[in-house]
Amino acid sequence: MSEITQLVIALVLFFLLDRFLKSYPLRKWLGVLLVLGGAVGCVAASQLRLVGFDLGLLSIFAVAVGVGLFLKRRRFEQVG
Repeated sequence: MSEITQLVIALVLFFLLDRFLKSYPLRKWLGVLLVLGGAVGCVAASQLRLVGFDLGLLSIFAVAVGVGLFLKRRRFEQVG
């Protein structure tokens, strides 16, 4: 599978997570887990492929998704 296709799939998954995951603790802890898992995956699985997916590329994207979820974790909280 090409890198562009993998990134498009990852972007769609990020959009769905960002749009429909509204719970503050779930966004926070999923963000932390994605950052940690992506950082470990960048080192441990940088040259591996699983079912056509480049795990190194997905690890880098997991770090970015995790940071995005963590930084916008209070997005759906009501003010007041």
